Amino acid sequence: MSRAMSRDWTLVCRNLARTLESLRRQTSKDFRVLITCHEIPNVDTSGLDVEFILADFLPPSTSNETGKIGNDKPAKKRLLGLSLKTYLGEETYFMHLDADDLVHPSLVESTLNDNNKTGYLIEYGYMFDCESGKVAPMGGDNTPFWKHCGSCAVIYLTLNDLPSDTKDKNCYFMQFRRHGDYADIAKKHGRALSTYPGFMAAYLVNHGDNDTLNRGKVGVKTKYVERWEIADSSELAIIFSDFPMLHDFT
Repeated sequence: MSRAMSRDWTLVCRNLARTLESLRRQTSKDFRVLITCHEIPNVDTSGLDVEFILADFLPPSTSNETGKIGNDKPAKKRLLGLSLKTYLGEETYFMHLDADDLVHPSLVESTLNDNNKTGYLIEYGYMFDCESGKVAPMGGDNTPFWKHCGSCAVIYLTLNDLPSDTKDKNCYFMQFRRHGDYADIAKKHGRALSTYPGFMAAYLVNHGDNDTLNRGKVGVKTKYVERWEIADSSELAIIFSDFPMLHDFT
């Protein structure tokens, strides 16, 4: 999120810092972090291989007619795809990770150890209400993590799957637009996604400056956490051990 679109730029940077901390804690260091942005945020990148990709277009604005906030995620994603082409060999795994979500420390290692050459979908995870400090599980037929959070898939890519230029909207990479369709898109191309067996990510909501707030869906999320809140102290201890940055809200 650009400074121009944020309600609180300091908060946006703080959210990103937590996301980066979850990457810093990965048990495998065989990955690179690409951050597409309009201005470089004030965050600690030590211990990580990070590249900032500056957008060459203006940030979206709020429409005076509809009040809706513009979405520059597709344009930023194309920039990511083009950047991948500059150093990618024959193949890689790519995860579109929103700058306020968290991944489990074993995510990179689990992906590379299995290396299925198609990709992975996060079926199980957590939803964390930053305002209340409560956490609820996600998974199963009713609330699979991937249906509700965009930070939900690791996609296998080859060089030919990446965009040819900034206007390329049809390559395999750019077809992953809506996270609820990720599984179907991959299957359609003969690359069915496997699911991780464990709880591999945390979806942070109600922290004051994110896309869910802009789209008016915070209430639905907080009600879900309230209903399915995890109260067992031993289970909570494991979650906070895997995602210690959640202590910032408790």
